[in-house]
Amino acid sequence: MKVGIIGAGAVGSACALALVMRGAAREVVLVDRTRERARAVATDMRYGAPLSSLVDIRDGDFNDLTGAALVMVTAGVNEKTGGATDRDLLFEAVANLASGTRPAVPAQKYILGKMVHQ
Repeated sequence: MKVGIIGAGAVGSACALALVMRGAAREVVLVDRTRERARAVATDMRYGAPLSSLVDIRDGDFNDLTGAALVMVTAGVNEKTGGATDRDLLFEAVANLASGTRPAVPAQKYILGKMVHQ
């Protein structure tokens, strides 16, 4: 099964690690607005992958998510100094992703993984 993760921050990295260590996917594609960050996270995961099931983890772009059985959207906005996440900014970022500001991501299922604190 192919799984895509949009957002290679703390939440996306934790999701990728869980997928790799549990062998829950055969292929994991990390997409981030900064391709170098996605590449670095994927490289770090591959260093530990020999200790887990056979999983191909790599960086990619939105086109690489084609055929994914699941896409986890863990991208969001960073917390402001001394405060909780601004819900309006988070909703705007997710809405931009879903409204076509980014290319459409063809997948069977989507999970929004960024929690919103009130």
